[in-house]
Amino acid sequence: MKTLSIVKAALGAGAGLLLTGLLAAAPAAQASTGVSVRCDSQALIDAITAANKSGGAAINLTPGCTYRLTTANNSSTMLGDNGLPVITSRITLNGFHTTIAGNSTSFRILQVASTGNLTLQGLTITGGNTPSAGGGIFNFEGTLTLNHSQVTGNTAAEGGGIASGSMGGAGPLGTTTLNFSQVDGNTSIGSPSTMNGSAGGILNHGGTLILNFSQVDGNTAGSGGGGIASGTGMGGIGASVLVLNASQVNGNTSNGGPMAGAGGIANGGTATLNASQVNGNTAPGAAGGGILNHGTMTITLSQVNGNTAPTDSLKDQGLGGGIANLNFGPFTGAANSGVLTITLSQVRNNTASGLGGGIFEATANADGTFGPGAPLTLKLSQVTGNTATEGGGIYAAVSGSPVSLKLTLVARNIPDNCFPMGGIAGCKN
Repeated sequence: MKTLSIVKAALGAGAGLLLTGLLAAAPAAQASTGVSVRCDSQALIDAITAANKSGGAAINLTPGCTYRLTTANNSSTMLGDNGLPVITSRITLNGFHTTIAGNSTSFRILQVASTGNLTLQGLTITGGNTPSAGGGIFNFEGTLTLNHSQVTGNTAAEGGGIASGSMGGAGPLGTTTLNFSQVDGNTSIGSPSTMNGSAGGILNHGGTLILNFSQVDGNTAGSGGGGIASGTGMGGIGASVLVLNASQVNGNTSNGGPMAGAGGIANGGTATLNASQVNGNTAPGAAGGGILNHGTMTITLSQVNGNTAPTDSLKDQGLGGGIANLNFGPFTGAANSGVLTITLSQVRNNTASGLGGGIFEATANADGTFGPGAPLTLKLSQVTGNTATEGGGIYAAVSGSPVSLKLTLVARNIPDNCFPMGGIAGCKN
């Protein structure tokens, strides 16, 4: 698997031990007995309808077939149209180099209801397009699992590839799990005027999202979260859970400008990254070329490398080329906002046209000013080779921000390693 070899090589033996344990627990592709469906879209629709009525089934699709959907099967004023029947029971769709394709007009491919439990095995989902959420798949408070599958070339207002979770805000409701799967080349339209992430790849809105040995690469968001946006859209109020194990969020773009951010991952809930990469993402004129964290995030044995927060077409400067760690608590009332712990990880070769090439750390006040950030802790990590106008390595908006460096190297950053000078204990310029 591409992810396994890349992360092992980059992070060494410690990551290898962690990855070996994760690999042993990850599911393998398995053939299932069940109903076989010829290479015909109406036959697939009929099989799903029958499975819903009977309480669930395994449906075996024709290997190598492309099931082409030309019109919507069902319509919802609130949630949008779907090319296939809404999944309301436990259904597994088994394929082998099998594709389910929309015609890129006005409907998504699949929707999972709160009573539904959908597993995709060996499938590609493409050509979905909806003015609502989830261009390829919308998991609305149900359960969705992708094994050895791909969601690519879909478009939506939010969650270009997949939208999952609740339309409320409490959460977490709804669980999506990717095993050895890809969500790539999807687009969310979003709105540059909103602070909520529109998520080019996956929107996890008040739900639980788990990636095991998977990639969310090359997606584009009109607002925040080019790869993944996880939160409730309320500045950290409500629960969303994001877990990445040996996975990649690489080469994504957020075009949200200063009111959004996060070329790779926008996190407003609880996020855990283990042996993963957030590399080569970009967020022009925004905060967080790689990651925007305004929730609670833990990064272990991982890379946040080669991300950029350049100046956008309106001359807005980018902040936090690698990571923008922002506490939104003063104007949202969210607890534990902007708490970040980085262990045995790299923040390298990131660039911001403004402040904080590696990491930008601050509290965002209601009057538009910045104050001392929430706790930022780095242990046994590297912040090297990053570039910005000030704070090439780490920029703390106010001297006295709770930044803790424990056996961490902050070096070879341009024009300085830390700002303000002497404001971060243990950092030498």
